[in-house]
Amino acid sequence: MEWTDVSLPPDERYSRHGLIDWWNQDKLTRANVLVVGAGALGNEVLKNLALIGVGHITVIDFDTVSITNLTRSVLFRESDVNQPKVEVARRMILEINPDISVRAIQGDLEFDLGVGNVREHDIIIGCLDSINARWAINNMAYRAGIPWINGGIGVVNGEISFFDPNTDAACYECTITDRMWKRRNQRYSCQGLKRDLPEKSMPTTATITSIIAAMEVQQALLYLHQKEGVLEAGEKLFLNLNPWNAFKVKIPRQEYCLAHDLTLEPSIKLTYSPSLTVEEILKQLDVSGFSDSVLWLRNEVIDRMQCLNCGDQEPINIPRSQFAERDIVCPNCQQERQIQILDKFSLATTQNPINLEQLCLPHNEILHCETSQGRISIQFCPT
Repeated sequence: MEWTDVSLPPDERYSRHGLIDWWNQDKLTRANVLVVGAGALGNEVLKNLALIGVGHITVIDFDTVSITNLTRSVLFRESDVNQPKVEVARRMILEINPDISVRAIQGDLEFDLGVGNVREHDIIIGCLDSINARWAINNMAYRAGIPWINGGIGVVNGEISFFDPNTDAACYECTITDRMWKRRNQRYSCQGLKRDLPEKSMPTTATITSIIAAMEVQQALLYLHQKEGVLEAGEKLFLNLNPWNAFKVKIPRQEYCLAHDLTLEPSIKLTYSPSLTVEEILKQLDVSGFSDSVLWLRNEVIDRMQCLNCGDQEPINIPRSQFAERDIVCPNCQQERQIQILDKFSLATTQNPINLEQLCLPHNEILHCETSQGRISIQFCPT
């Protein structure tokens, strides 16, 4: 082994990194990384990102710390139980490295973060444990045109995969089998409403968690340095600790996978205003030469519910997949109500004024629009 002679001060935080001939700390300081999930994998990923000095980290998770997290989560303590995972994780990694910037979002990636916000990052690291959540990350990543790394863990086995919408390689949705789709769809009713199903606990340990998280960060590290990574786009690596073995596979791209058609650079940018109406947007597009426009929502919204038995009507304004199936029953007569869905809009069909707040759009959202000039995208930028 040859040692590289460098002139960095011996007490400089990243001086040992500077001994690596290809290392560029300035690139890492400028990097923006989105971490989805702050549980076991997320803890290890965030710790490693802080140690190597990634300058800007966003972490999103809707959950709170539970006592069962403490055996696999290096950033959590017993005193943190019932506290938001993202806030605890943010505080702890800033103790590890106070020179970095950390944005903590307690929420759901699919509903609480705009595609425009995702586009601000260089790469996404997925630290989740369900098909639904991974499908949502894939959907957001391909809409934003941002590559992402997926990690999964078991008892003594794990896997990582890498997906890049800027290539022709397979995406995560390409890996979803009919059996996996069936498992995902069990969480929703035939009307697309959320079912109350118990969460399935996954057996795992801190050892495999640490290894898979380290491999995810290594993949991100090499990608940010524009060097050959652990994986190429559309590849998956399987790891087993007992008996020890590891191998990679190339994921076949599915010809009719819809996710590959989602990547679209923003064509028009509008300032987000809760009172801005769909009709005003469509008229503005028409004046700009984009006639016959049809604006599509990324997440369908339940506008209202109506009971045909007693006539009761209730405004809802909640994304369809966030609305509980049990609440479809009329509170007055206990009959099942009909739901009115908002999903697409045109000047020909839009009758009542509907504003962006009613559409549950997160700030900095990007929506697709079919027009006479072809498909475009509209970014609703924050003020």
